Amino acid sequence: MWHLIKAVLLLLPRVIVSFFSWMIRYSNHPEKTPLEVRYKKVRRLICKANKCLGVDLIVEGKENIPNETSCYFANHLAAADPLMFFEALEAPTAFVGKVEVKKMPFVGRVFKSANGEFLDRKDLKQQLRVMMRVQDSLTKKECNWVIYPEGTRNRDQMANLLPFHHGTFRAAMRAGVPIVPVAEYGCIRLLSTKAKLKKYPTYLKFLKPLYPSDYQGKTTEEVAEMVRSMIQKEISFNIRKIDQNRMVELQKKDYRFNKLY
Repeated sequence: MWHLIKAVLLLLPRVIVSFFSWMIRYSNHPEKTPLEVRYKKVRRLICKANKCLGVDLIVEGKENIPNETSCYFANHLAAADPLMFFEALEAPTAFVGKVEVKKMPFVGRVFKSANGEFLDRKDLKQQLRVMMRVQDSLTKKECNWVIYPEGTRNRDQMANLLPFHHGTFRAAMRAGVPIVPVAEYGCIRLLSTKAKLKKYPTYLKFLKPLYPSDYQGKTTEEVAEMVRSMIQKEISFNIRKIDQNRMVELQKKDYRFNKLY
């Protein structure tokens, strides 16, 4: 609990200054400021937040990041997951989040400042409109997008990934952009009230992308299962083992591999 209180106290002054200096303006009228400028501001604030939270981020597979507008699909463990992407990706990147995020103090405005979209999981028509805007953005090469195809957080990082909603892949496939599977791990520790470490290991690994030639002729169901399988294998056979060794070293004692903190 203390690390969360400390993070809030350290970050709050900067958040308040940012709120009045650019958050309100960027989120209310994003069209008046270039996306590159807005994203740079957001990213700088997020990197500061990560530092206050004690994030020890390991990013692997950067060689797999395409040199063109892409759509990233990742597993979803915690509300803090997007923080890892903001730090890892320098190019403007937007997120598709649940509509509840829009109402969160500061957070909703930060997402909107970076061109984020919000899905209402109870309104199918609204979801379709959002995904059409994402498709249009990808087609125009405006920015990268990050989508969590599980549709909700899987709070047990030792469990298998939840089924992927194949419809979330349609925008990227129709826009003809690279689909990049991304494995996330450890983010759930950041907001745990039981966590007692000074640094919290988190992982973000970019896997081999699927280019249009790789998914041409395939259904969204087939592509969704391919991406899910790639992420699951990476977490199960590689990341969990690496994390086990790091956590043992950090705690200097026996560490159960399924312990969250």
